[in-house]
Amino acid sequence: MSNKIRISIAGANDFKIFELVDSFHDDNISFDLFGVDKPEYHFWSNVSYIEADSDEEAVRLAVNDVLNGANVIFKGLVQTHTILKEVLKKEYGLVQKKLLSHVSIIEISALNRPVLLTDAAMNIDPDIDQERLIIENAIDVAHSIGIKSPKVSLLSSAENFNPKMPSSVKAKDLTEYYQDKKIDAIVYGPLSLDISLSKEIAEEKKFTGPIQGDADVLVVPNIDVGNVLYKSLTMFANAKVGGIIVGTKVPIVLTSRGDSLENKILSLKFALKTI
Repeated sequence: MSNKIRISIAGANDFKIFELVDSFHDDNISFDLFGVDKPEYHFWSNVSYIEADSDEEAVRLAVNDVLNGANVIFKGLVQTHTILKEVLKKEYGLVQKKLLSHVSIIEISALNRPVLLTDAAMNIDPDIDQERLIIENAIDVAHSIGIKSPKVSLLSSAENFNPKMPSSVKAKDLTEYYQDKKIDAIVYGPLSLDISLSKEIAEEKKFTGPIQGDADVLVVPNIDVGNVLYKSLTMFANAKVGGIIVGTKVPIVLTSRGDSLENKILSLKFALKTI
């Protein structure tokens, strides 16, 4: 991460956003806020606020801020599709990968490490070629946050191959594909969630594969599985989560209205580690 970091926030009309900005009162981080109706709020000197006429203009200003050197786009109270529509415009040159994807970081008290999850928010039902790009985006993110050789688990309902189950077939094909590739990662599946995250369960099942409760990345077969897993972990396992879109020149932080301040902070810290 460079010495001076600038965060561009599109849709800065939420007091959680203001609290987020306050929590990063650091000489090396500044914030450019773009929103409709400038609030009556006292910001630190590292914050600028530019009033926009609409959400669409706030997004345009935020994207142009990246063209002028901002390091991260943070989604405030604007729709995700509004940001993506602007980011994807060819004239900006912000798209750097063949496929944009969403990567979440998950912190669970039962584990002694963070785990990445992809793709729970963007690609609906990726085919095998799209899944390769999703996996490779996630591997790049893992490397950027210090995981040198991530173990990538391709999730299905069971670790035993089932030719009648699409997620199992896709996982098997992807495993075979990556066996012949020289990459700084282990990609393996199909795997169940419990074997992916629990060494004890892997031992009980006498599982001998390369991932035995120590997965660094969980790859879901489609957005339905990812979304349910993501929300289950936050609702029932008290997991802390953060998420970004990758494949662009700068990471795009995605948060929702219901996200806690703690999760918004985690999302931004996650993004900062990837730049």
